[in-house]
Amino acid sequence: MRSIETFVNIDAPLETVWDVIVDFDRYGEWNPFILEARGKAEAGQQLWLRMQRPKKPREEVHTPTVTVVEKNRHLQWSGVIRNATVFRARHEFLLEETDSGVRLRQREDFGGLTIPFAGGMIWRIEEGFLLMNAALKVRAEALR
Repeated sequence: MRSIETFVNIDAPLETVWDVIVDFDRYGEWNPFILEARGKAEAGQQLWLRMQRPKKPREEVHTPTVTVVEKNRHLQWSGVIRNATVFRARHEFLLEETDSGVRLRQREDFGGLTIPFAGGMIWRIEEGFLLMNAALKVRAEALR
């Protein structure tokens, strides 16, 4: 198993940051990594995500399932490519209220037989998280 984890501090109320994260219909307005998203932040719901990894010419579509929703705290989805033995991923947004706003942790755990050969892909996903974190910060701080 491999994991990536990124953090960003956002000077905005917890509820505002949460609302930006779960408003999938508006991802296309601000998100440079997940270009388009459809679905609901409800456990058991399937999402439709059109993504563009940095330095990757081709867009990808993924259809993970929402597995955890704890309002203003934790959103998680999981997905597979082919089957869980080949490739699986679990994506999380974890929010923690601070004195100056919110500390967001964005994390993804990868597993499956292809992971030892996926270093470049994982590096590009981490770069995508950093771009998304920066854009999320701008978006949430503008809405406060």
